[in-house]
Amino acid sequence: MKKLRHTSGIALLSVLFLLTLMASLLGAYLIVSHTELKMVRSSRDSQSGFNAAEAGLNVRAEQLRQVFLDYALPSGDSPTSVTDCDEGDLGSGDYACSTITLGNNHSATTYVEEDPDNPSTTVIPPGETFAGLSAIEYRYNVRSVGRNSLGSNEAILDLTFQARRVPLFQFMVFFEEDLEIFNGAVMTLDGPVHTNGDFYAGTQDGGTTNYTGQVSVAGNLYRGLKSVSSCSGYSGTSKVSDTPDRSAPNYINLPACSSSRFEIDDVEEWQGNINLGIEPVTVPSPEDMDAFSDGEYWQRADLRLALRLDGSGNVITTNSPTGVEVVNAAGVTDTALTTLLHSASCPGLISEGASSYVVGNRNSSDGSGNRLRLYREYQIYPATNNYQQTIEIDMQGLLNCIHAQPSIMGGKLLSDETEEGLVFFFAIDGPLADASQNNYSVRIRNAATLQSSTAGAPDVEGLTIVTDQGLVVWGDYNSNAAEWVPSALLADTAWLLSNSWVDSDSEQTDRYYRDGNETTVNAAVLSGIRRTGGINGEDGQDHGEDTNGGGAINVFRFNEWFRIGSSDIPDFHYTGSMVSLGAPRKSQSTWGPFTYYSAPNRDWSFEDRFNDPENLPPMTPVFVYLRQELFVRDYVVD
Repeated sequence: MKKLRHTSGIALLSVLFLLTLMASLLGAYLIVSHTELKMVRSSRDSQSGFNAAEAGLNVRAEQLRQVFLDYALPSGDSPTSVTDCDEGDLGSGDYACSTITLGNNHSATTYVEEDPDNPSTTVIPPGETFAGLSAIEYRYNVRSVGRNSLGSNEAILDLTFQARRVPLFQFMVFFEEDLEIFNGAVMTLDGPVHTNGDFYAGTQDGGTTNYTGQVSVAGNLYRGLKSVSSCSGYSGTSKVSDTPDRSAPNYINLPACSSSRFEIDDVEEWQGNINLGIEPVTVPSPEDMDAFSDGEYWQRADLRLALRLDGSGNVITTNSPTGVEVVNAAGVTDTALTTLLHSASCPGLISEGASSYVVGNRNSSDGSGNRLRLYREYQIYPATNNYQQTIEIDMQGLLNCIHAQPSIMGGKLLSDETEEGLVFFFAIDGPLADASQNNYSVRIRNAATLQSSTAGAPDVEGLTIVTDQGLVVWGDYNSNAAEWVPSALLADTAWLLSNSWVDSDSEQTDRYYRDGNETTVNAAVLSGIRRTGGINGEDGQDHGEDTNGGGAINVFRFNEWFRIGSSDIPDFHYTGSMVSLGAPRKSQSTWGPFTYYSAPNRDWSFEDRFNDPENLPPMTPVFVYLRQELFVRDYVVD
């Protein structure tokens, strides 16, 4: 019995020991589980806080980029710490404290610090997209603190980045939408080429296209045309250099287009001089160039001239004999200055009845030999575009006029550099001003020298012409090498009439009688280009030749028959930069058919002087992109 009781006692103790051990293990498990749960929750909250802080960084960086796109600079005062934000010392302007609330009960408190050495001029280094271009660089640091619903800090992030303002006129060709280049003969594009869309390289049979600068494409690179899949007629040679040294290009042929259009996706052979699939850059909107608006060009122009039309499209002569008036940024006519513009002190070459003025108009009622017809517009909408309603500008006469009467330009001299030179905005105020197809245009003549011919007049340092209508350049523009000035032409569409054009040619329905001759234009050009197929991307492909928008070779539209005798073709000498920010908004005419004109030889080149920021035209449009320099997580709130 004693042995039995002893054995039972040992068993009981063993059971109690095991129970105690299990209880301990269970307790330990519960503690570990609870700890792990807390760690998971903490990790989740920490990640949510990190995501919130990162969102705060992205929001503030984008806000700064938008400031640059509006042709302004960020400004204000920064707080010294996040603690200042919490205590109500928020700073001011673009650098002030800001809190965003996110959908997961988290928030981010942010502020911005500007580098005291801003700005600096830099050349984008080799190996980067847009290498070799000059940029104005600004450096900023954004601090962002991610917080939970209780206001506790969960993540502290810093982002140091560079905001680079890159002038668009540093590109030989820059397109916001799909880009097509299908020249005949030989054409060398000796500056950078970029598109935010797809790129179609489709040189015509027997022709050669040489790309000396870097080619950057946000979409796809195709060999062939967009309008048709067949390469028939467009199997010429396209070459791209594989070195950033534009002075010593080493051209390598793109694959030949012998049968049907195809995509090129392997560009390693070109050593980074072809960049595919890059992030599209954000560019100004064409609406920024609207007349009678809050757009930067209208608001900041040194001179605004408007042709006033009544509801029937007739010229209003209440304030001037030509209907052209000097207006202010609010669109209100200054009658005194309008009178000066038409006074005897401002004679010009535009005949208006018995008088001459530096500005005038042409319309369908002027009679044979004194009106303008653009046949490519006429072929699409003959009722609307039979003859153009045109504001006429004798450019040298206008410069002489402003020198004689500086009050016309608010007292500014021709040498004014408020915008790094002069900005002239020419507008038409009429019933079709906003129509998708109208017969309105601005025509410039007598502009081979963009300086006053008056002895002792100060030099024009730069000149940008802006209109939201079609712009017609009649004859040589800025072609006097000894008097070259940085110049730009910004318009809905751009047309070229050669030096041999006379308005009586508008009556010639047969293209063979509208002879064009050698002409020179030296200016950056921003113009709308019609979308091939009516839409960008693959949906615009293969809609037929008649849908062809013309691409880069249609930046200047022609209206004449460029032939001498039976075969010789005159040269159109162009030096500048070609930019398109989208489709025309006032013209729907296509590249062809070619029953109304023939093209000259395109002797085109990039204006190397634009590589120096000091030589860019006034108010050159820019794109802005951000480049991350440092991204770091901090663990102590200052």
